[in-house]
Amino acid sequence: MPNITDNEVFTRKKKYNNLRDRELINLYKSESDLNALGELFSRYAHLIASIALGILNNEQKAKDSVQDIFETTAADLKKYDVRNFNSWIYTVTKFHCFKIKNNNQGIELEGDSGFKDDFDEILEKELLIQKKIKLLENVLDKINPDERKCVELFYLKGYSYLEIVEETELSIKEVKSQIQKSKREINLLIDNNEEY
Repeated sequence: MPNITDNEVFTRKKKYNNLRDRELINLYKSESDLNALGELFSRYAHLIASIALGILNNEQKAKDSVQDIFETTAADLKKYDVRNFNSWIYTVTKFHCFKIKNNNQGIELEGDSGFKDDFDEILEKELLIQKKIKLLENVLDKINPDERKCVELFYLKGYSYLEIVEETELSIKEVKSQIQKSKREINLLIDNNEEY
């Protein structure tokens, strides 16, 4: 077995550090690349741990939850089309921790209106977001193609201004301007859209 130098390990790690969340997810889904999954999870481990600790108020249960969530995330990422990992993992973590908290209190999930209300609220917000995304996709066809590309990258794919600059070769000022102009046009189109 060949020896791997520290430099090679650093180069591999740097490769994953430079990838966006969605690129890491795609790499994991297509090639079962556990390094990509590890990098993705390391970015959000602190978020998962702090949510778990806040809900469970028990350090050991929070640590166990982080491990459980990592395992389920590994399986679920292959099954689902996750567009925004940050909000998805936040929802998964809250759901998992509330489930543990309610089970530890000897409460049936069906009988716990607080838990059900929290879950219903999360589900309602997710459905509203999906509805808004669908409406946005419908009105995008009606705006300038260059502006549409900036809006799609920013709002639908979660790119930062700098990532859009790299993708489109526009200046950051042009990107911001096109997004602002598009927002005004889209708001007018949405206001005039009867489905909304």
